[in-house]
Amino acid sequence: MKEQNLLLVQLMKSFKHPLFTIVLFLLLFFINSSYAQNNDNSAFGAPVIKYTSLVGQNAILFGGRFGWVIDKSIVLGGGIYGLVNKVNTNVTDPISGQNVILGFNCGGLEFEYIFLADEPVHGSIDMLFAGGGATYSVENKNVPHTSYFSQNLLVWEPQINIEFKIVDWFHLATGVSYRIISSYNGSFGIRSNDLKGLTGLLTFKFGKY
Repeated sequence: MKEQNLLLVQLMKSFKHPLFTIVLFLLLFFINSSYAQNNDNSAFGAPVIKYTSLVGQNAILFGGRFGWVIDKSIVLGGGIYGLVNKVNTNVTDPISGQNVILGFNCGGLEFEYIFLADEPVHGSIDMLFAGGGATYSVENKNVPHTSYFSQNLLVWEPQINIEFKIVDWFHLATGVSYRIISSYNGSFGIRSNDLKGLTGLLTFKFGKY
């Protein structure tokens, strides 16, 4: 229970994250755009919460996606996601003696196919093709510490969803994805296997389609 409460606190803190500003902008833009389209083509903006594991620890990714919906079935768009809770690498910085903290983000193109979009409950499959980065830092940067740098990687993430049409302009989707990381040999012995994995997610789609 204590661990769940800590995750909830971190999630609430994520709304102060810079990614939230980007998500909010995309959300407002695509809500406005969706009402300007005809019935065959529309758009949506969607905040997304992902729960996964990085370096063997609980991780929450927060971000958002946008999509252009063609004929109520084919979605072309993009998304951006970033780690919002603290994940330790289990490595100690040799200068400051602090724990080294992992950062992770990715963003790129998303392609989705929606099945039976007119039904109250329907499904979809999604694929994210993204570039990303893993960063390493210490919590207190006001004391002497080792300087660490971001290391780039590629991400592929197939996903399957069940979507609920709450009202015409709001859909709630829950799904499962699997994050695949390109060959990656990062700092502190972290490898691709430490960053890839199964993910559960919630997507809040705002837009009429």
